[in-house]
Amino acid sequence: MQDLITTTLDSDGLLLATIDMQDRTMNVFSFDLMDTLDHLMDRVEGDGAVRCVVVTSGKPSGFLAGADLTMVRGFCSEARTASPERMFETCGRLGRQFVRLEASAKPWVAAVNGLALGGGLELAMACRARITTDDRRIQLGLPEIRWGLLPGAGGTQRLPRLVGFDRGIELLLTGRSLSAAEAVDHGLFSQAVAPERLLDEARALARALAGTPYRAADKFAFLAQDDVPAHSDETALGIAARFGVGADDFQRYPAYSAIIDSVLKGARLPLAEANAVEMNQFLRLMFSPVAGRMVRTLFLGRLRAERELRPEGVTITALRMGPVSAARQDWAQAFSKLRMDKVEDPALPADTIEMVDAHGATHRAQLRVLDEAAVTAPAGDVAGVLAPAGPYGRVLEIVGPATPASRALAALGALMWVLPWPSRGHTSLLQSLQGQPLAAQAATAVVWAARPGAGDPVFLDVAVCLAGLAPGWTGGPLSWLWDERAHYEPNLDSSTRASWTTLAPVLEQACA
Repeated sequence: MQDLITTTLDSDGLLLATIDMQDRTMNVFSFDLMDTLDHLMDRVEGDGAVRCVVVTSGKPSGFLAGADLTMVRGFCSEARTASPERMFETCGRLGRQFVRLEASAKPWVAAVNGLALGGGLELAMACRARITTDDRRIQLGLPEIRWGLLPGAGGTQRLPRLVGFDRGIELLLTGRSLSAAEAVDHGLFSQAVAPERLLDEARALARALAGTPYRAADKFAFLAQDDVPAHSDETALGIAARFGVGADDFQRYPAYSAIIDSVLKGARLPLAEANAVEMNQFLRLMFSPVAGRMVRTLFLGRLRAERELRPEGVTITALRMGPVSAARQDWAQAFSKLRMDKVEDPALPADTIEMVDAHGATHRAQLRVLDEAAVTAPAGDVAGVLAPAGPYGRVLEIVGPATPASRALAALGALMWVLPWPSRGHTSLLQSLQGQPLAAQAATAVVWAARPGAGDPVFLDVAVCLAGLAPGWTGGPLSWLWDERAHYEPNLDSSTRASWTTLAPVLEQACA
């Protein structure tokens, strides 16, 4: 196993532990990293020369991004056959590690030098104290709700004890990140310092704590949790409603109730017991198909689409724009963010652009938006259908043949999602799905995805969810249909059934 955490021991007993996963651009909690953390805690507890620990990251812009969501997807798949006892043991490991780390007689201090999300923030919160930098790019948060999950390593328990119930539940239910200044203001971190001072300040803090026993009352400003209401189903629904979660979404997205139940039922319990409450709620999500679909489509599929669907070898250096109509102002706003030469050219037709590539060639495309009459691109022409920006990004569908113009339009997508559909003719798939009920969307998507050259069906689900045409809990119409196939497959018409026969083996592998 590669050395994922390197250590140096100062003469006064301060151990500096640096997390650095060499094969990744960002540190994430994997099984190997958890193994390494166990070995590190064994050393800290067993080595009399160690008096305190500072944990930081070797990555220049990130502390730790959370759990490896490929691993989490594996948990979702394992939950189909594993017992609750087996899942509790597997999924609860990291939370148990943090309980052990937190109670250590030798204090741990987190020196957070960049992004700390999910499990990364949970690690920091488990430490006796936390310090970060004042870099404006710092993000500190628990975003798991965005993928139908909850922070399952103590996040629902430590956050309200550190910052109070109202602030804690807001951060848990929205998934929003804090800046360094906000984190200090809320009492989540003790201070935010210049990056070059971070390790020196963290070392000083750890040395000051060395030799002092762990006392929960010293660490948690809201340990009594008098501000946490007693649990009831009505209370949980009311808390969700405060953050704009309606009754239907409360039922469709089980993570909302799982998070609220974790906080309310775990309140005022010792951390080890509270973590068990949280893990039981986490397992609710593992045994539900919603989290698996959301992780697969909105995280793993979305990232893979970003990597694989951008054209290579195409660079746009300049843009000429015809007048942009009022109905298509989303395009004007998107163009304003592009860092390239842009010229308004009234000689061009309305809602038309010409792109100049690095070789001096010019490519023309029409501008369209999702919320308008269905686009049918004339033979040889290319149109871009831009969807509104949503919580997971923005999708740009390219309608028309695969030509240098379509590749040029895709290359403009530095701030947009670009999902062309090869060999799909000249009509917009996304517009054809707009306004359809979910079952009808799924039937239409099956026919499109089964066509030769249609590509990975996961990318279709990504596009539909990002465009806001299917809610996130579905994971997209194809992912939803696969999970619900026993009910809906018998009702498919003959033409859709033929496409389903072609597509089913592909979906079985994609949704495994």
